[in-house]
Amino acid sequence: MIDTWGGDVIPSGFSADPVQFAIEALGFSPDPQQASVLSAAHSRGILCCTRQWGKSTTVAAMAVYHAVRQPDALILIAAPSARQSGLLLHKCASFLARLNFSRRGDGLNRASLLLPNRARIIALPNNGDNIRGFSAPSLIIIDEAARVPDSLYFDILPMLAASPAGRLWLLSTPNGKHGFFHNEWIDHDNGFFRLSVPATACPRIKPDFLAQERARLPLHLYEQEYLCAFHSSQNSLIPVSDIEACYDLDIPQWSN
Repeated sequence: MIDTWGGDVIPSGFSADPVQFAIEALGFSPDPQQASVLSAAHSRGILCCTRQWGKSTTVAAMAVYHAVRQPDALILIAAPSARQSGLLLHKCASFLARLNFSRRGDGLNRASLLLPNRARIIALPNNGDNIRGFSAPSLIIIDEAARVPDSLYFDILPMLAASPAGRLWLLSTPNGKHGFFHNEWIDHDNGFFRLSVPATACPRIKPDFLAQERARLPLHLYEQEYLCAFHSSQNSLIPVSDIEACYDLDIPQWSN
């Protein structure tokens, strides 16, 4: 049985395919790379993409698809600030408006959306002490993950302990060779679906704009923001590359 309120109803007749759902129900036409994200079946995903690629829009479409198709689903959005997580929640609300849902909170969380099937999408504050208590989320999204403190990430991960089918998606541009986003990106044994899209591969970003940005920005910032490059902090006394060069990975490790 489908719950309704005020004429709102979970739509039927839309394709079960997430890409077709985005096109037909949400009016979002993903490019091939964005479509690969929407259709990814992995429980873990990480997007390291240029500014203005559409990371937030793509994952908002994913969240709405997930919420519409799973009654009682709990979807959590984290970001470096409550304002930023709220922006992604607003994208979700805009998609839900296309389905003629009245905007309604869950009555418990200030920045939240409640669907007629009791699925919830909640934007979290950037405070580990204030996010404890959520359990068994079916989807967690961390936007601008390279700028989210490691402590918040480690507060979020245990939420998935009682949710074997729960999914985790990290999305960001790089922000130096440090932190959980960088560490998860370079760890190719962690089971993450990963996608990197530089601005030069994004059809919506014009070459003349990139030429202007290349002339305006310091090289390391241009490469970070538009070419998905992880650079050492410009404030570091010793470059990370010099530290890494001190390690000989061929030397056997001691064991007890």
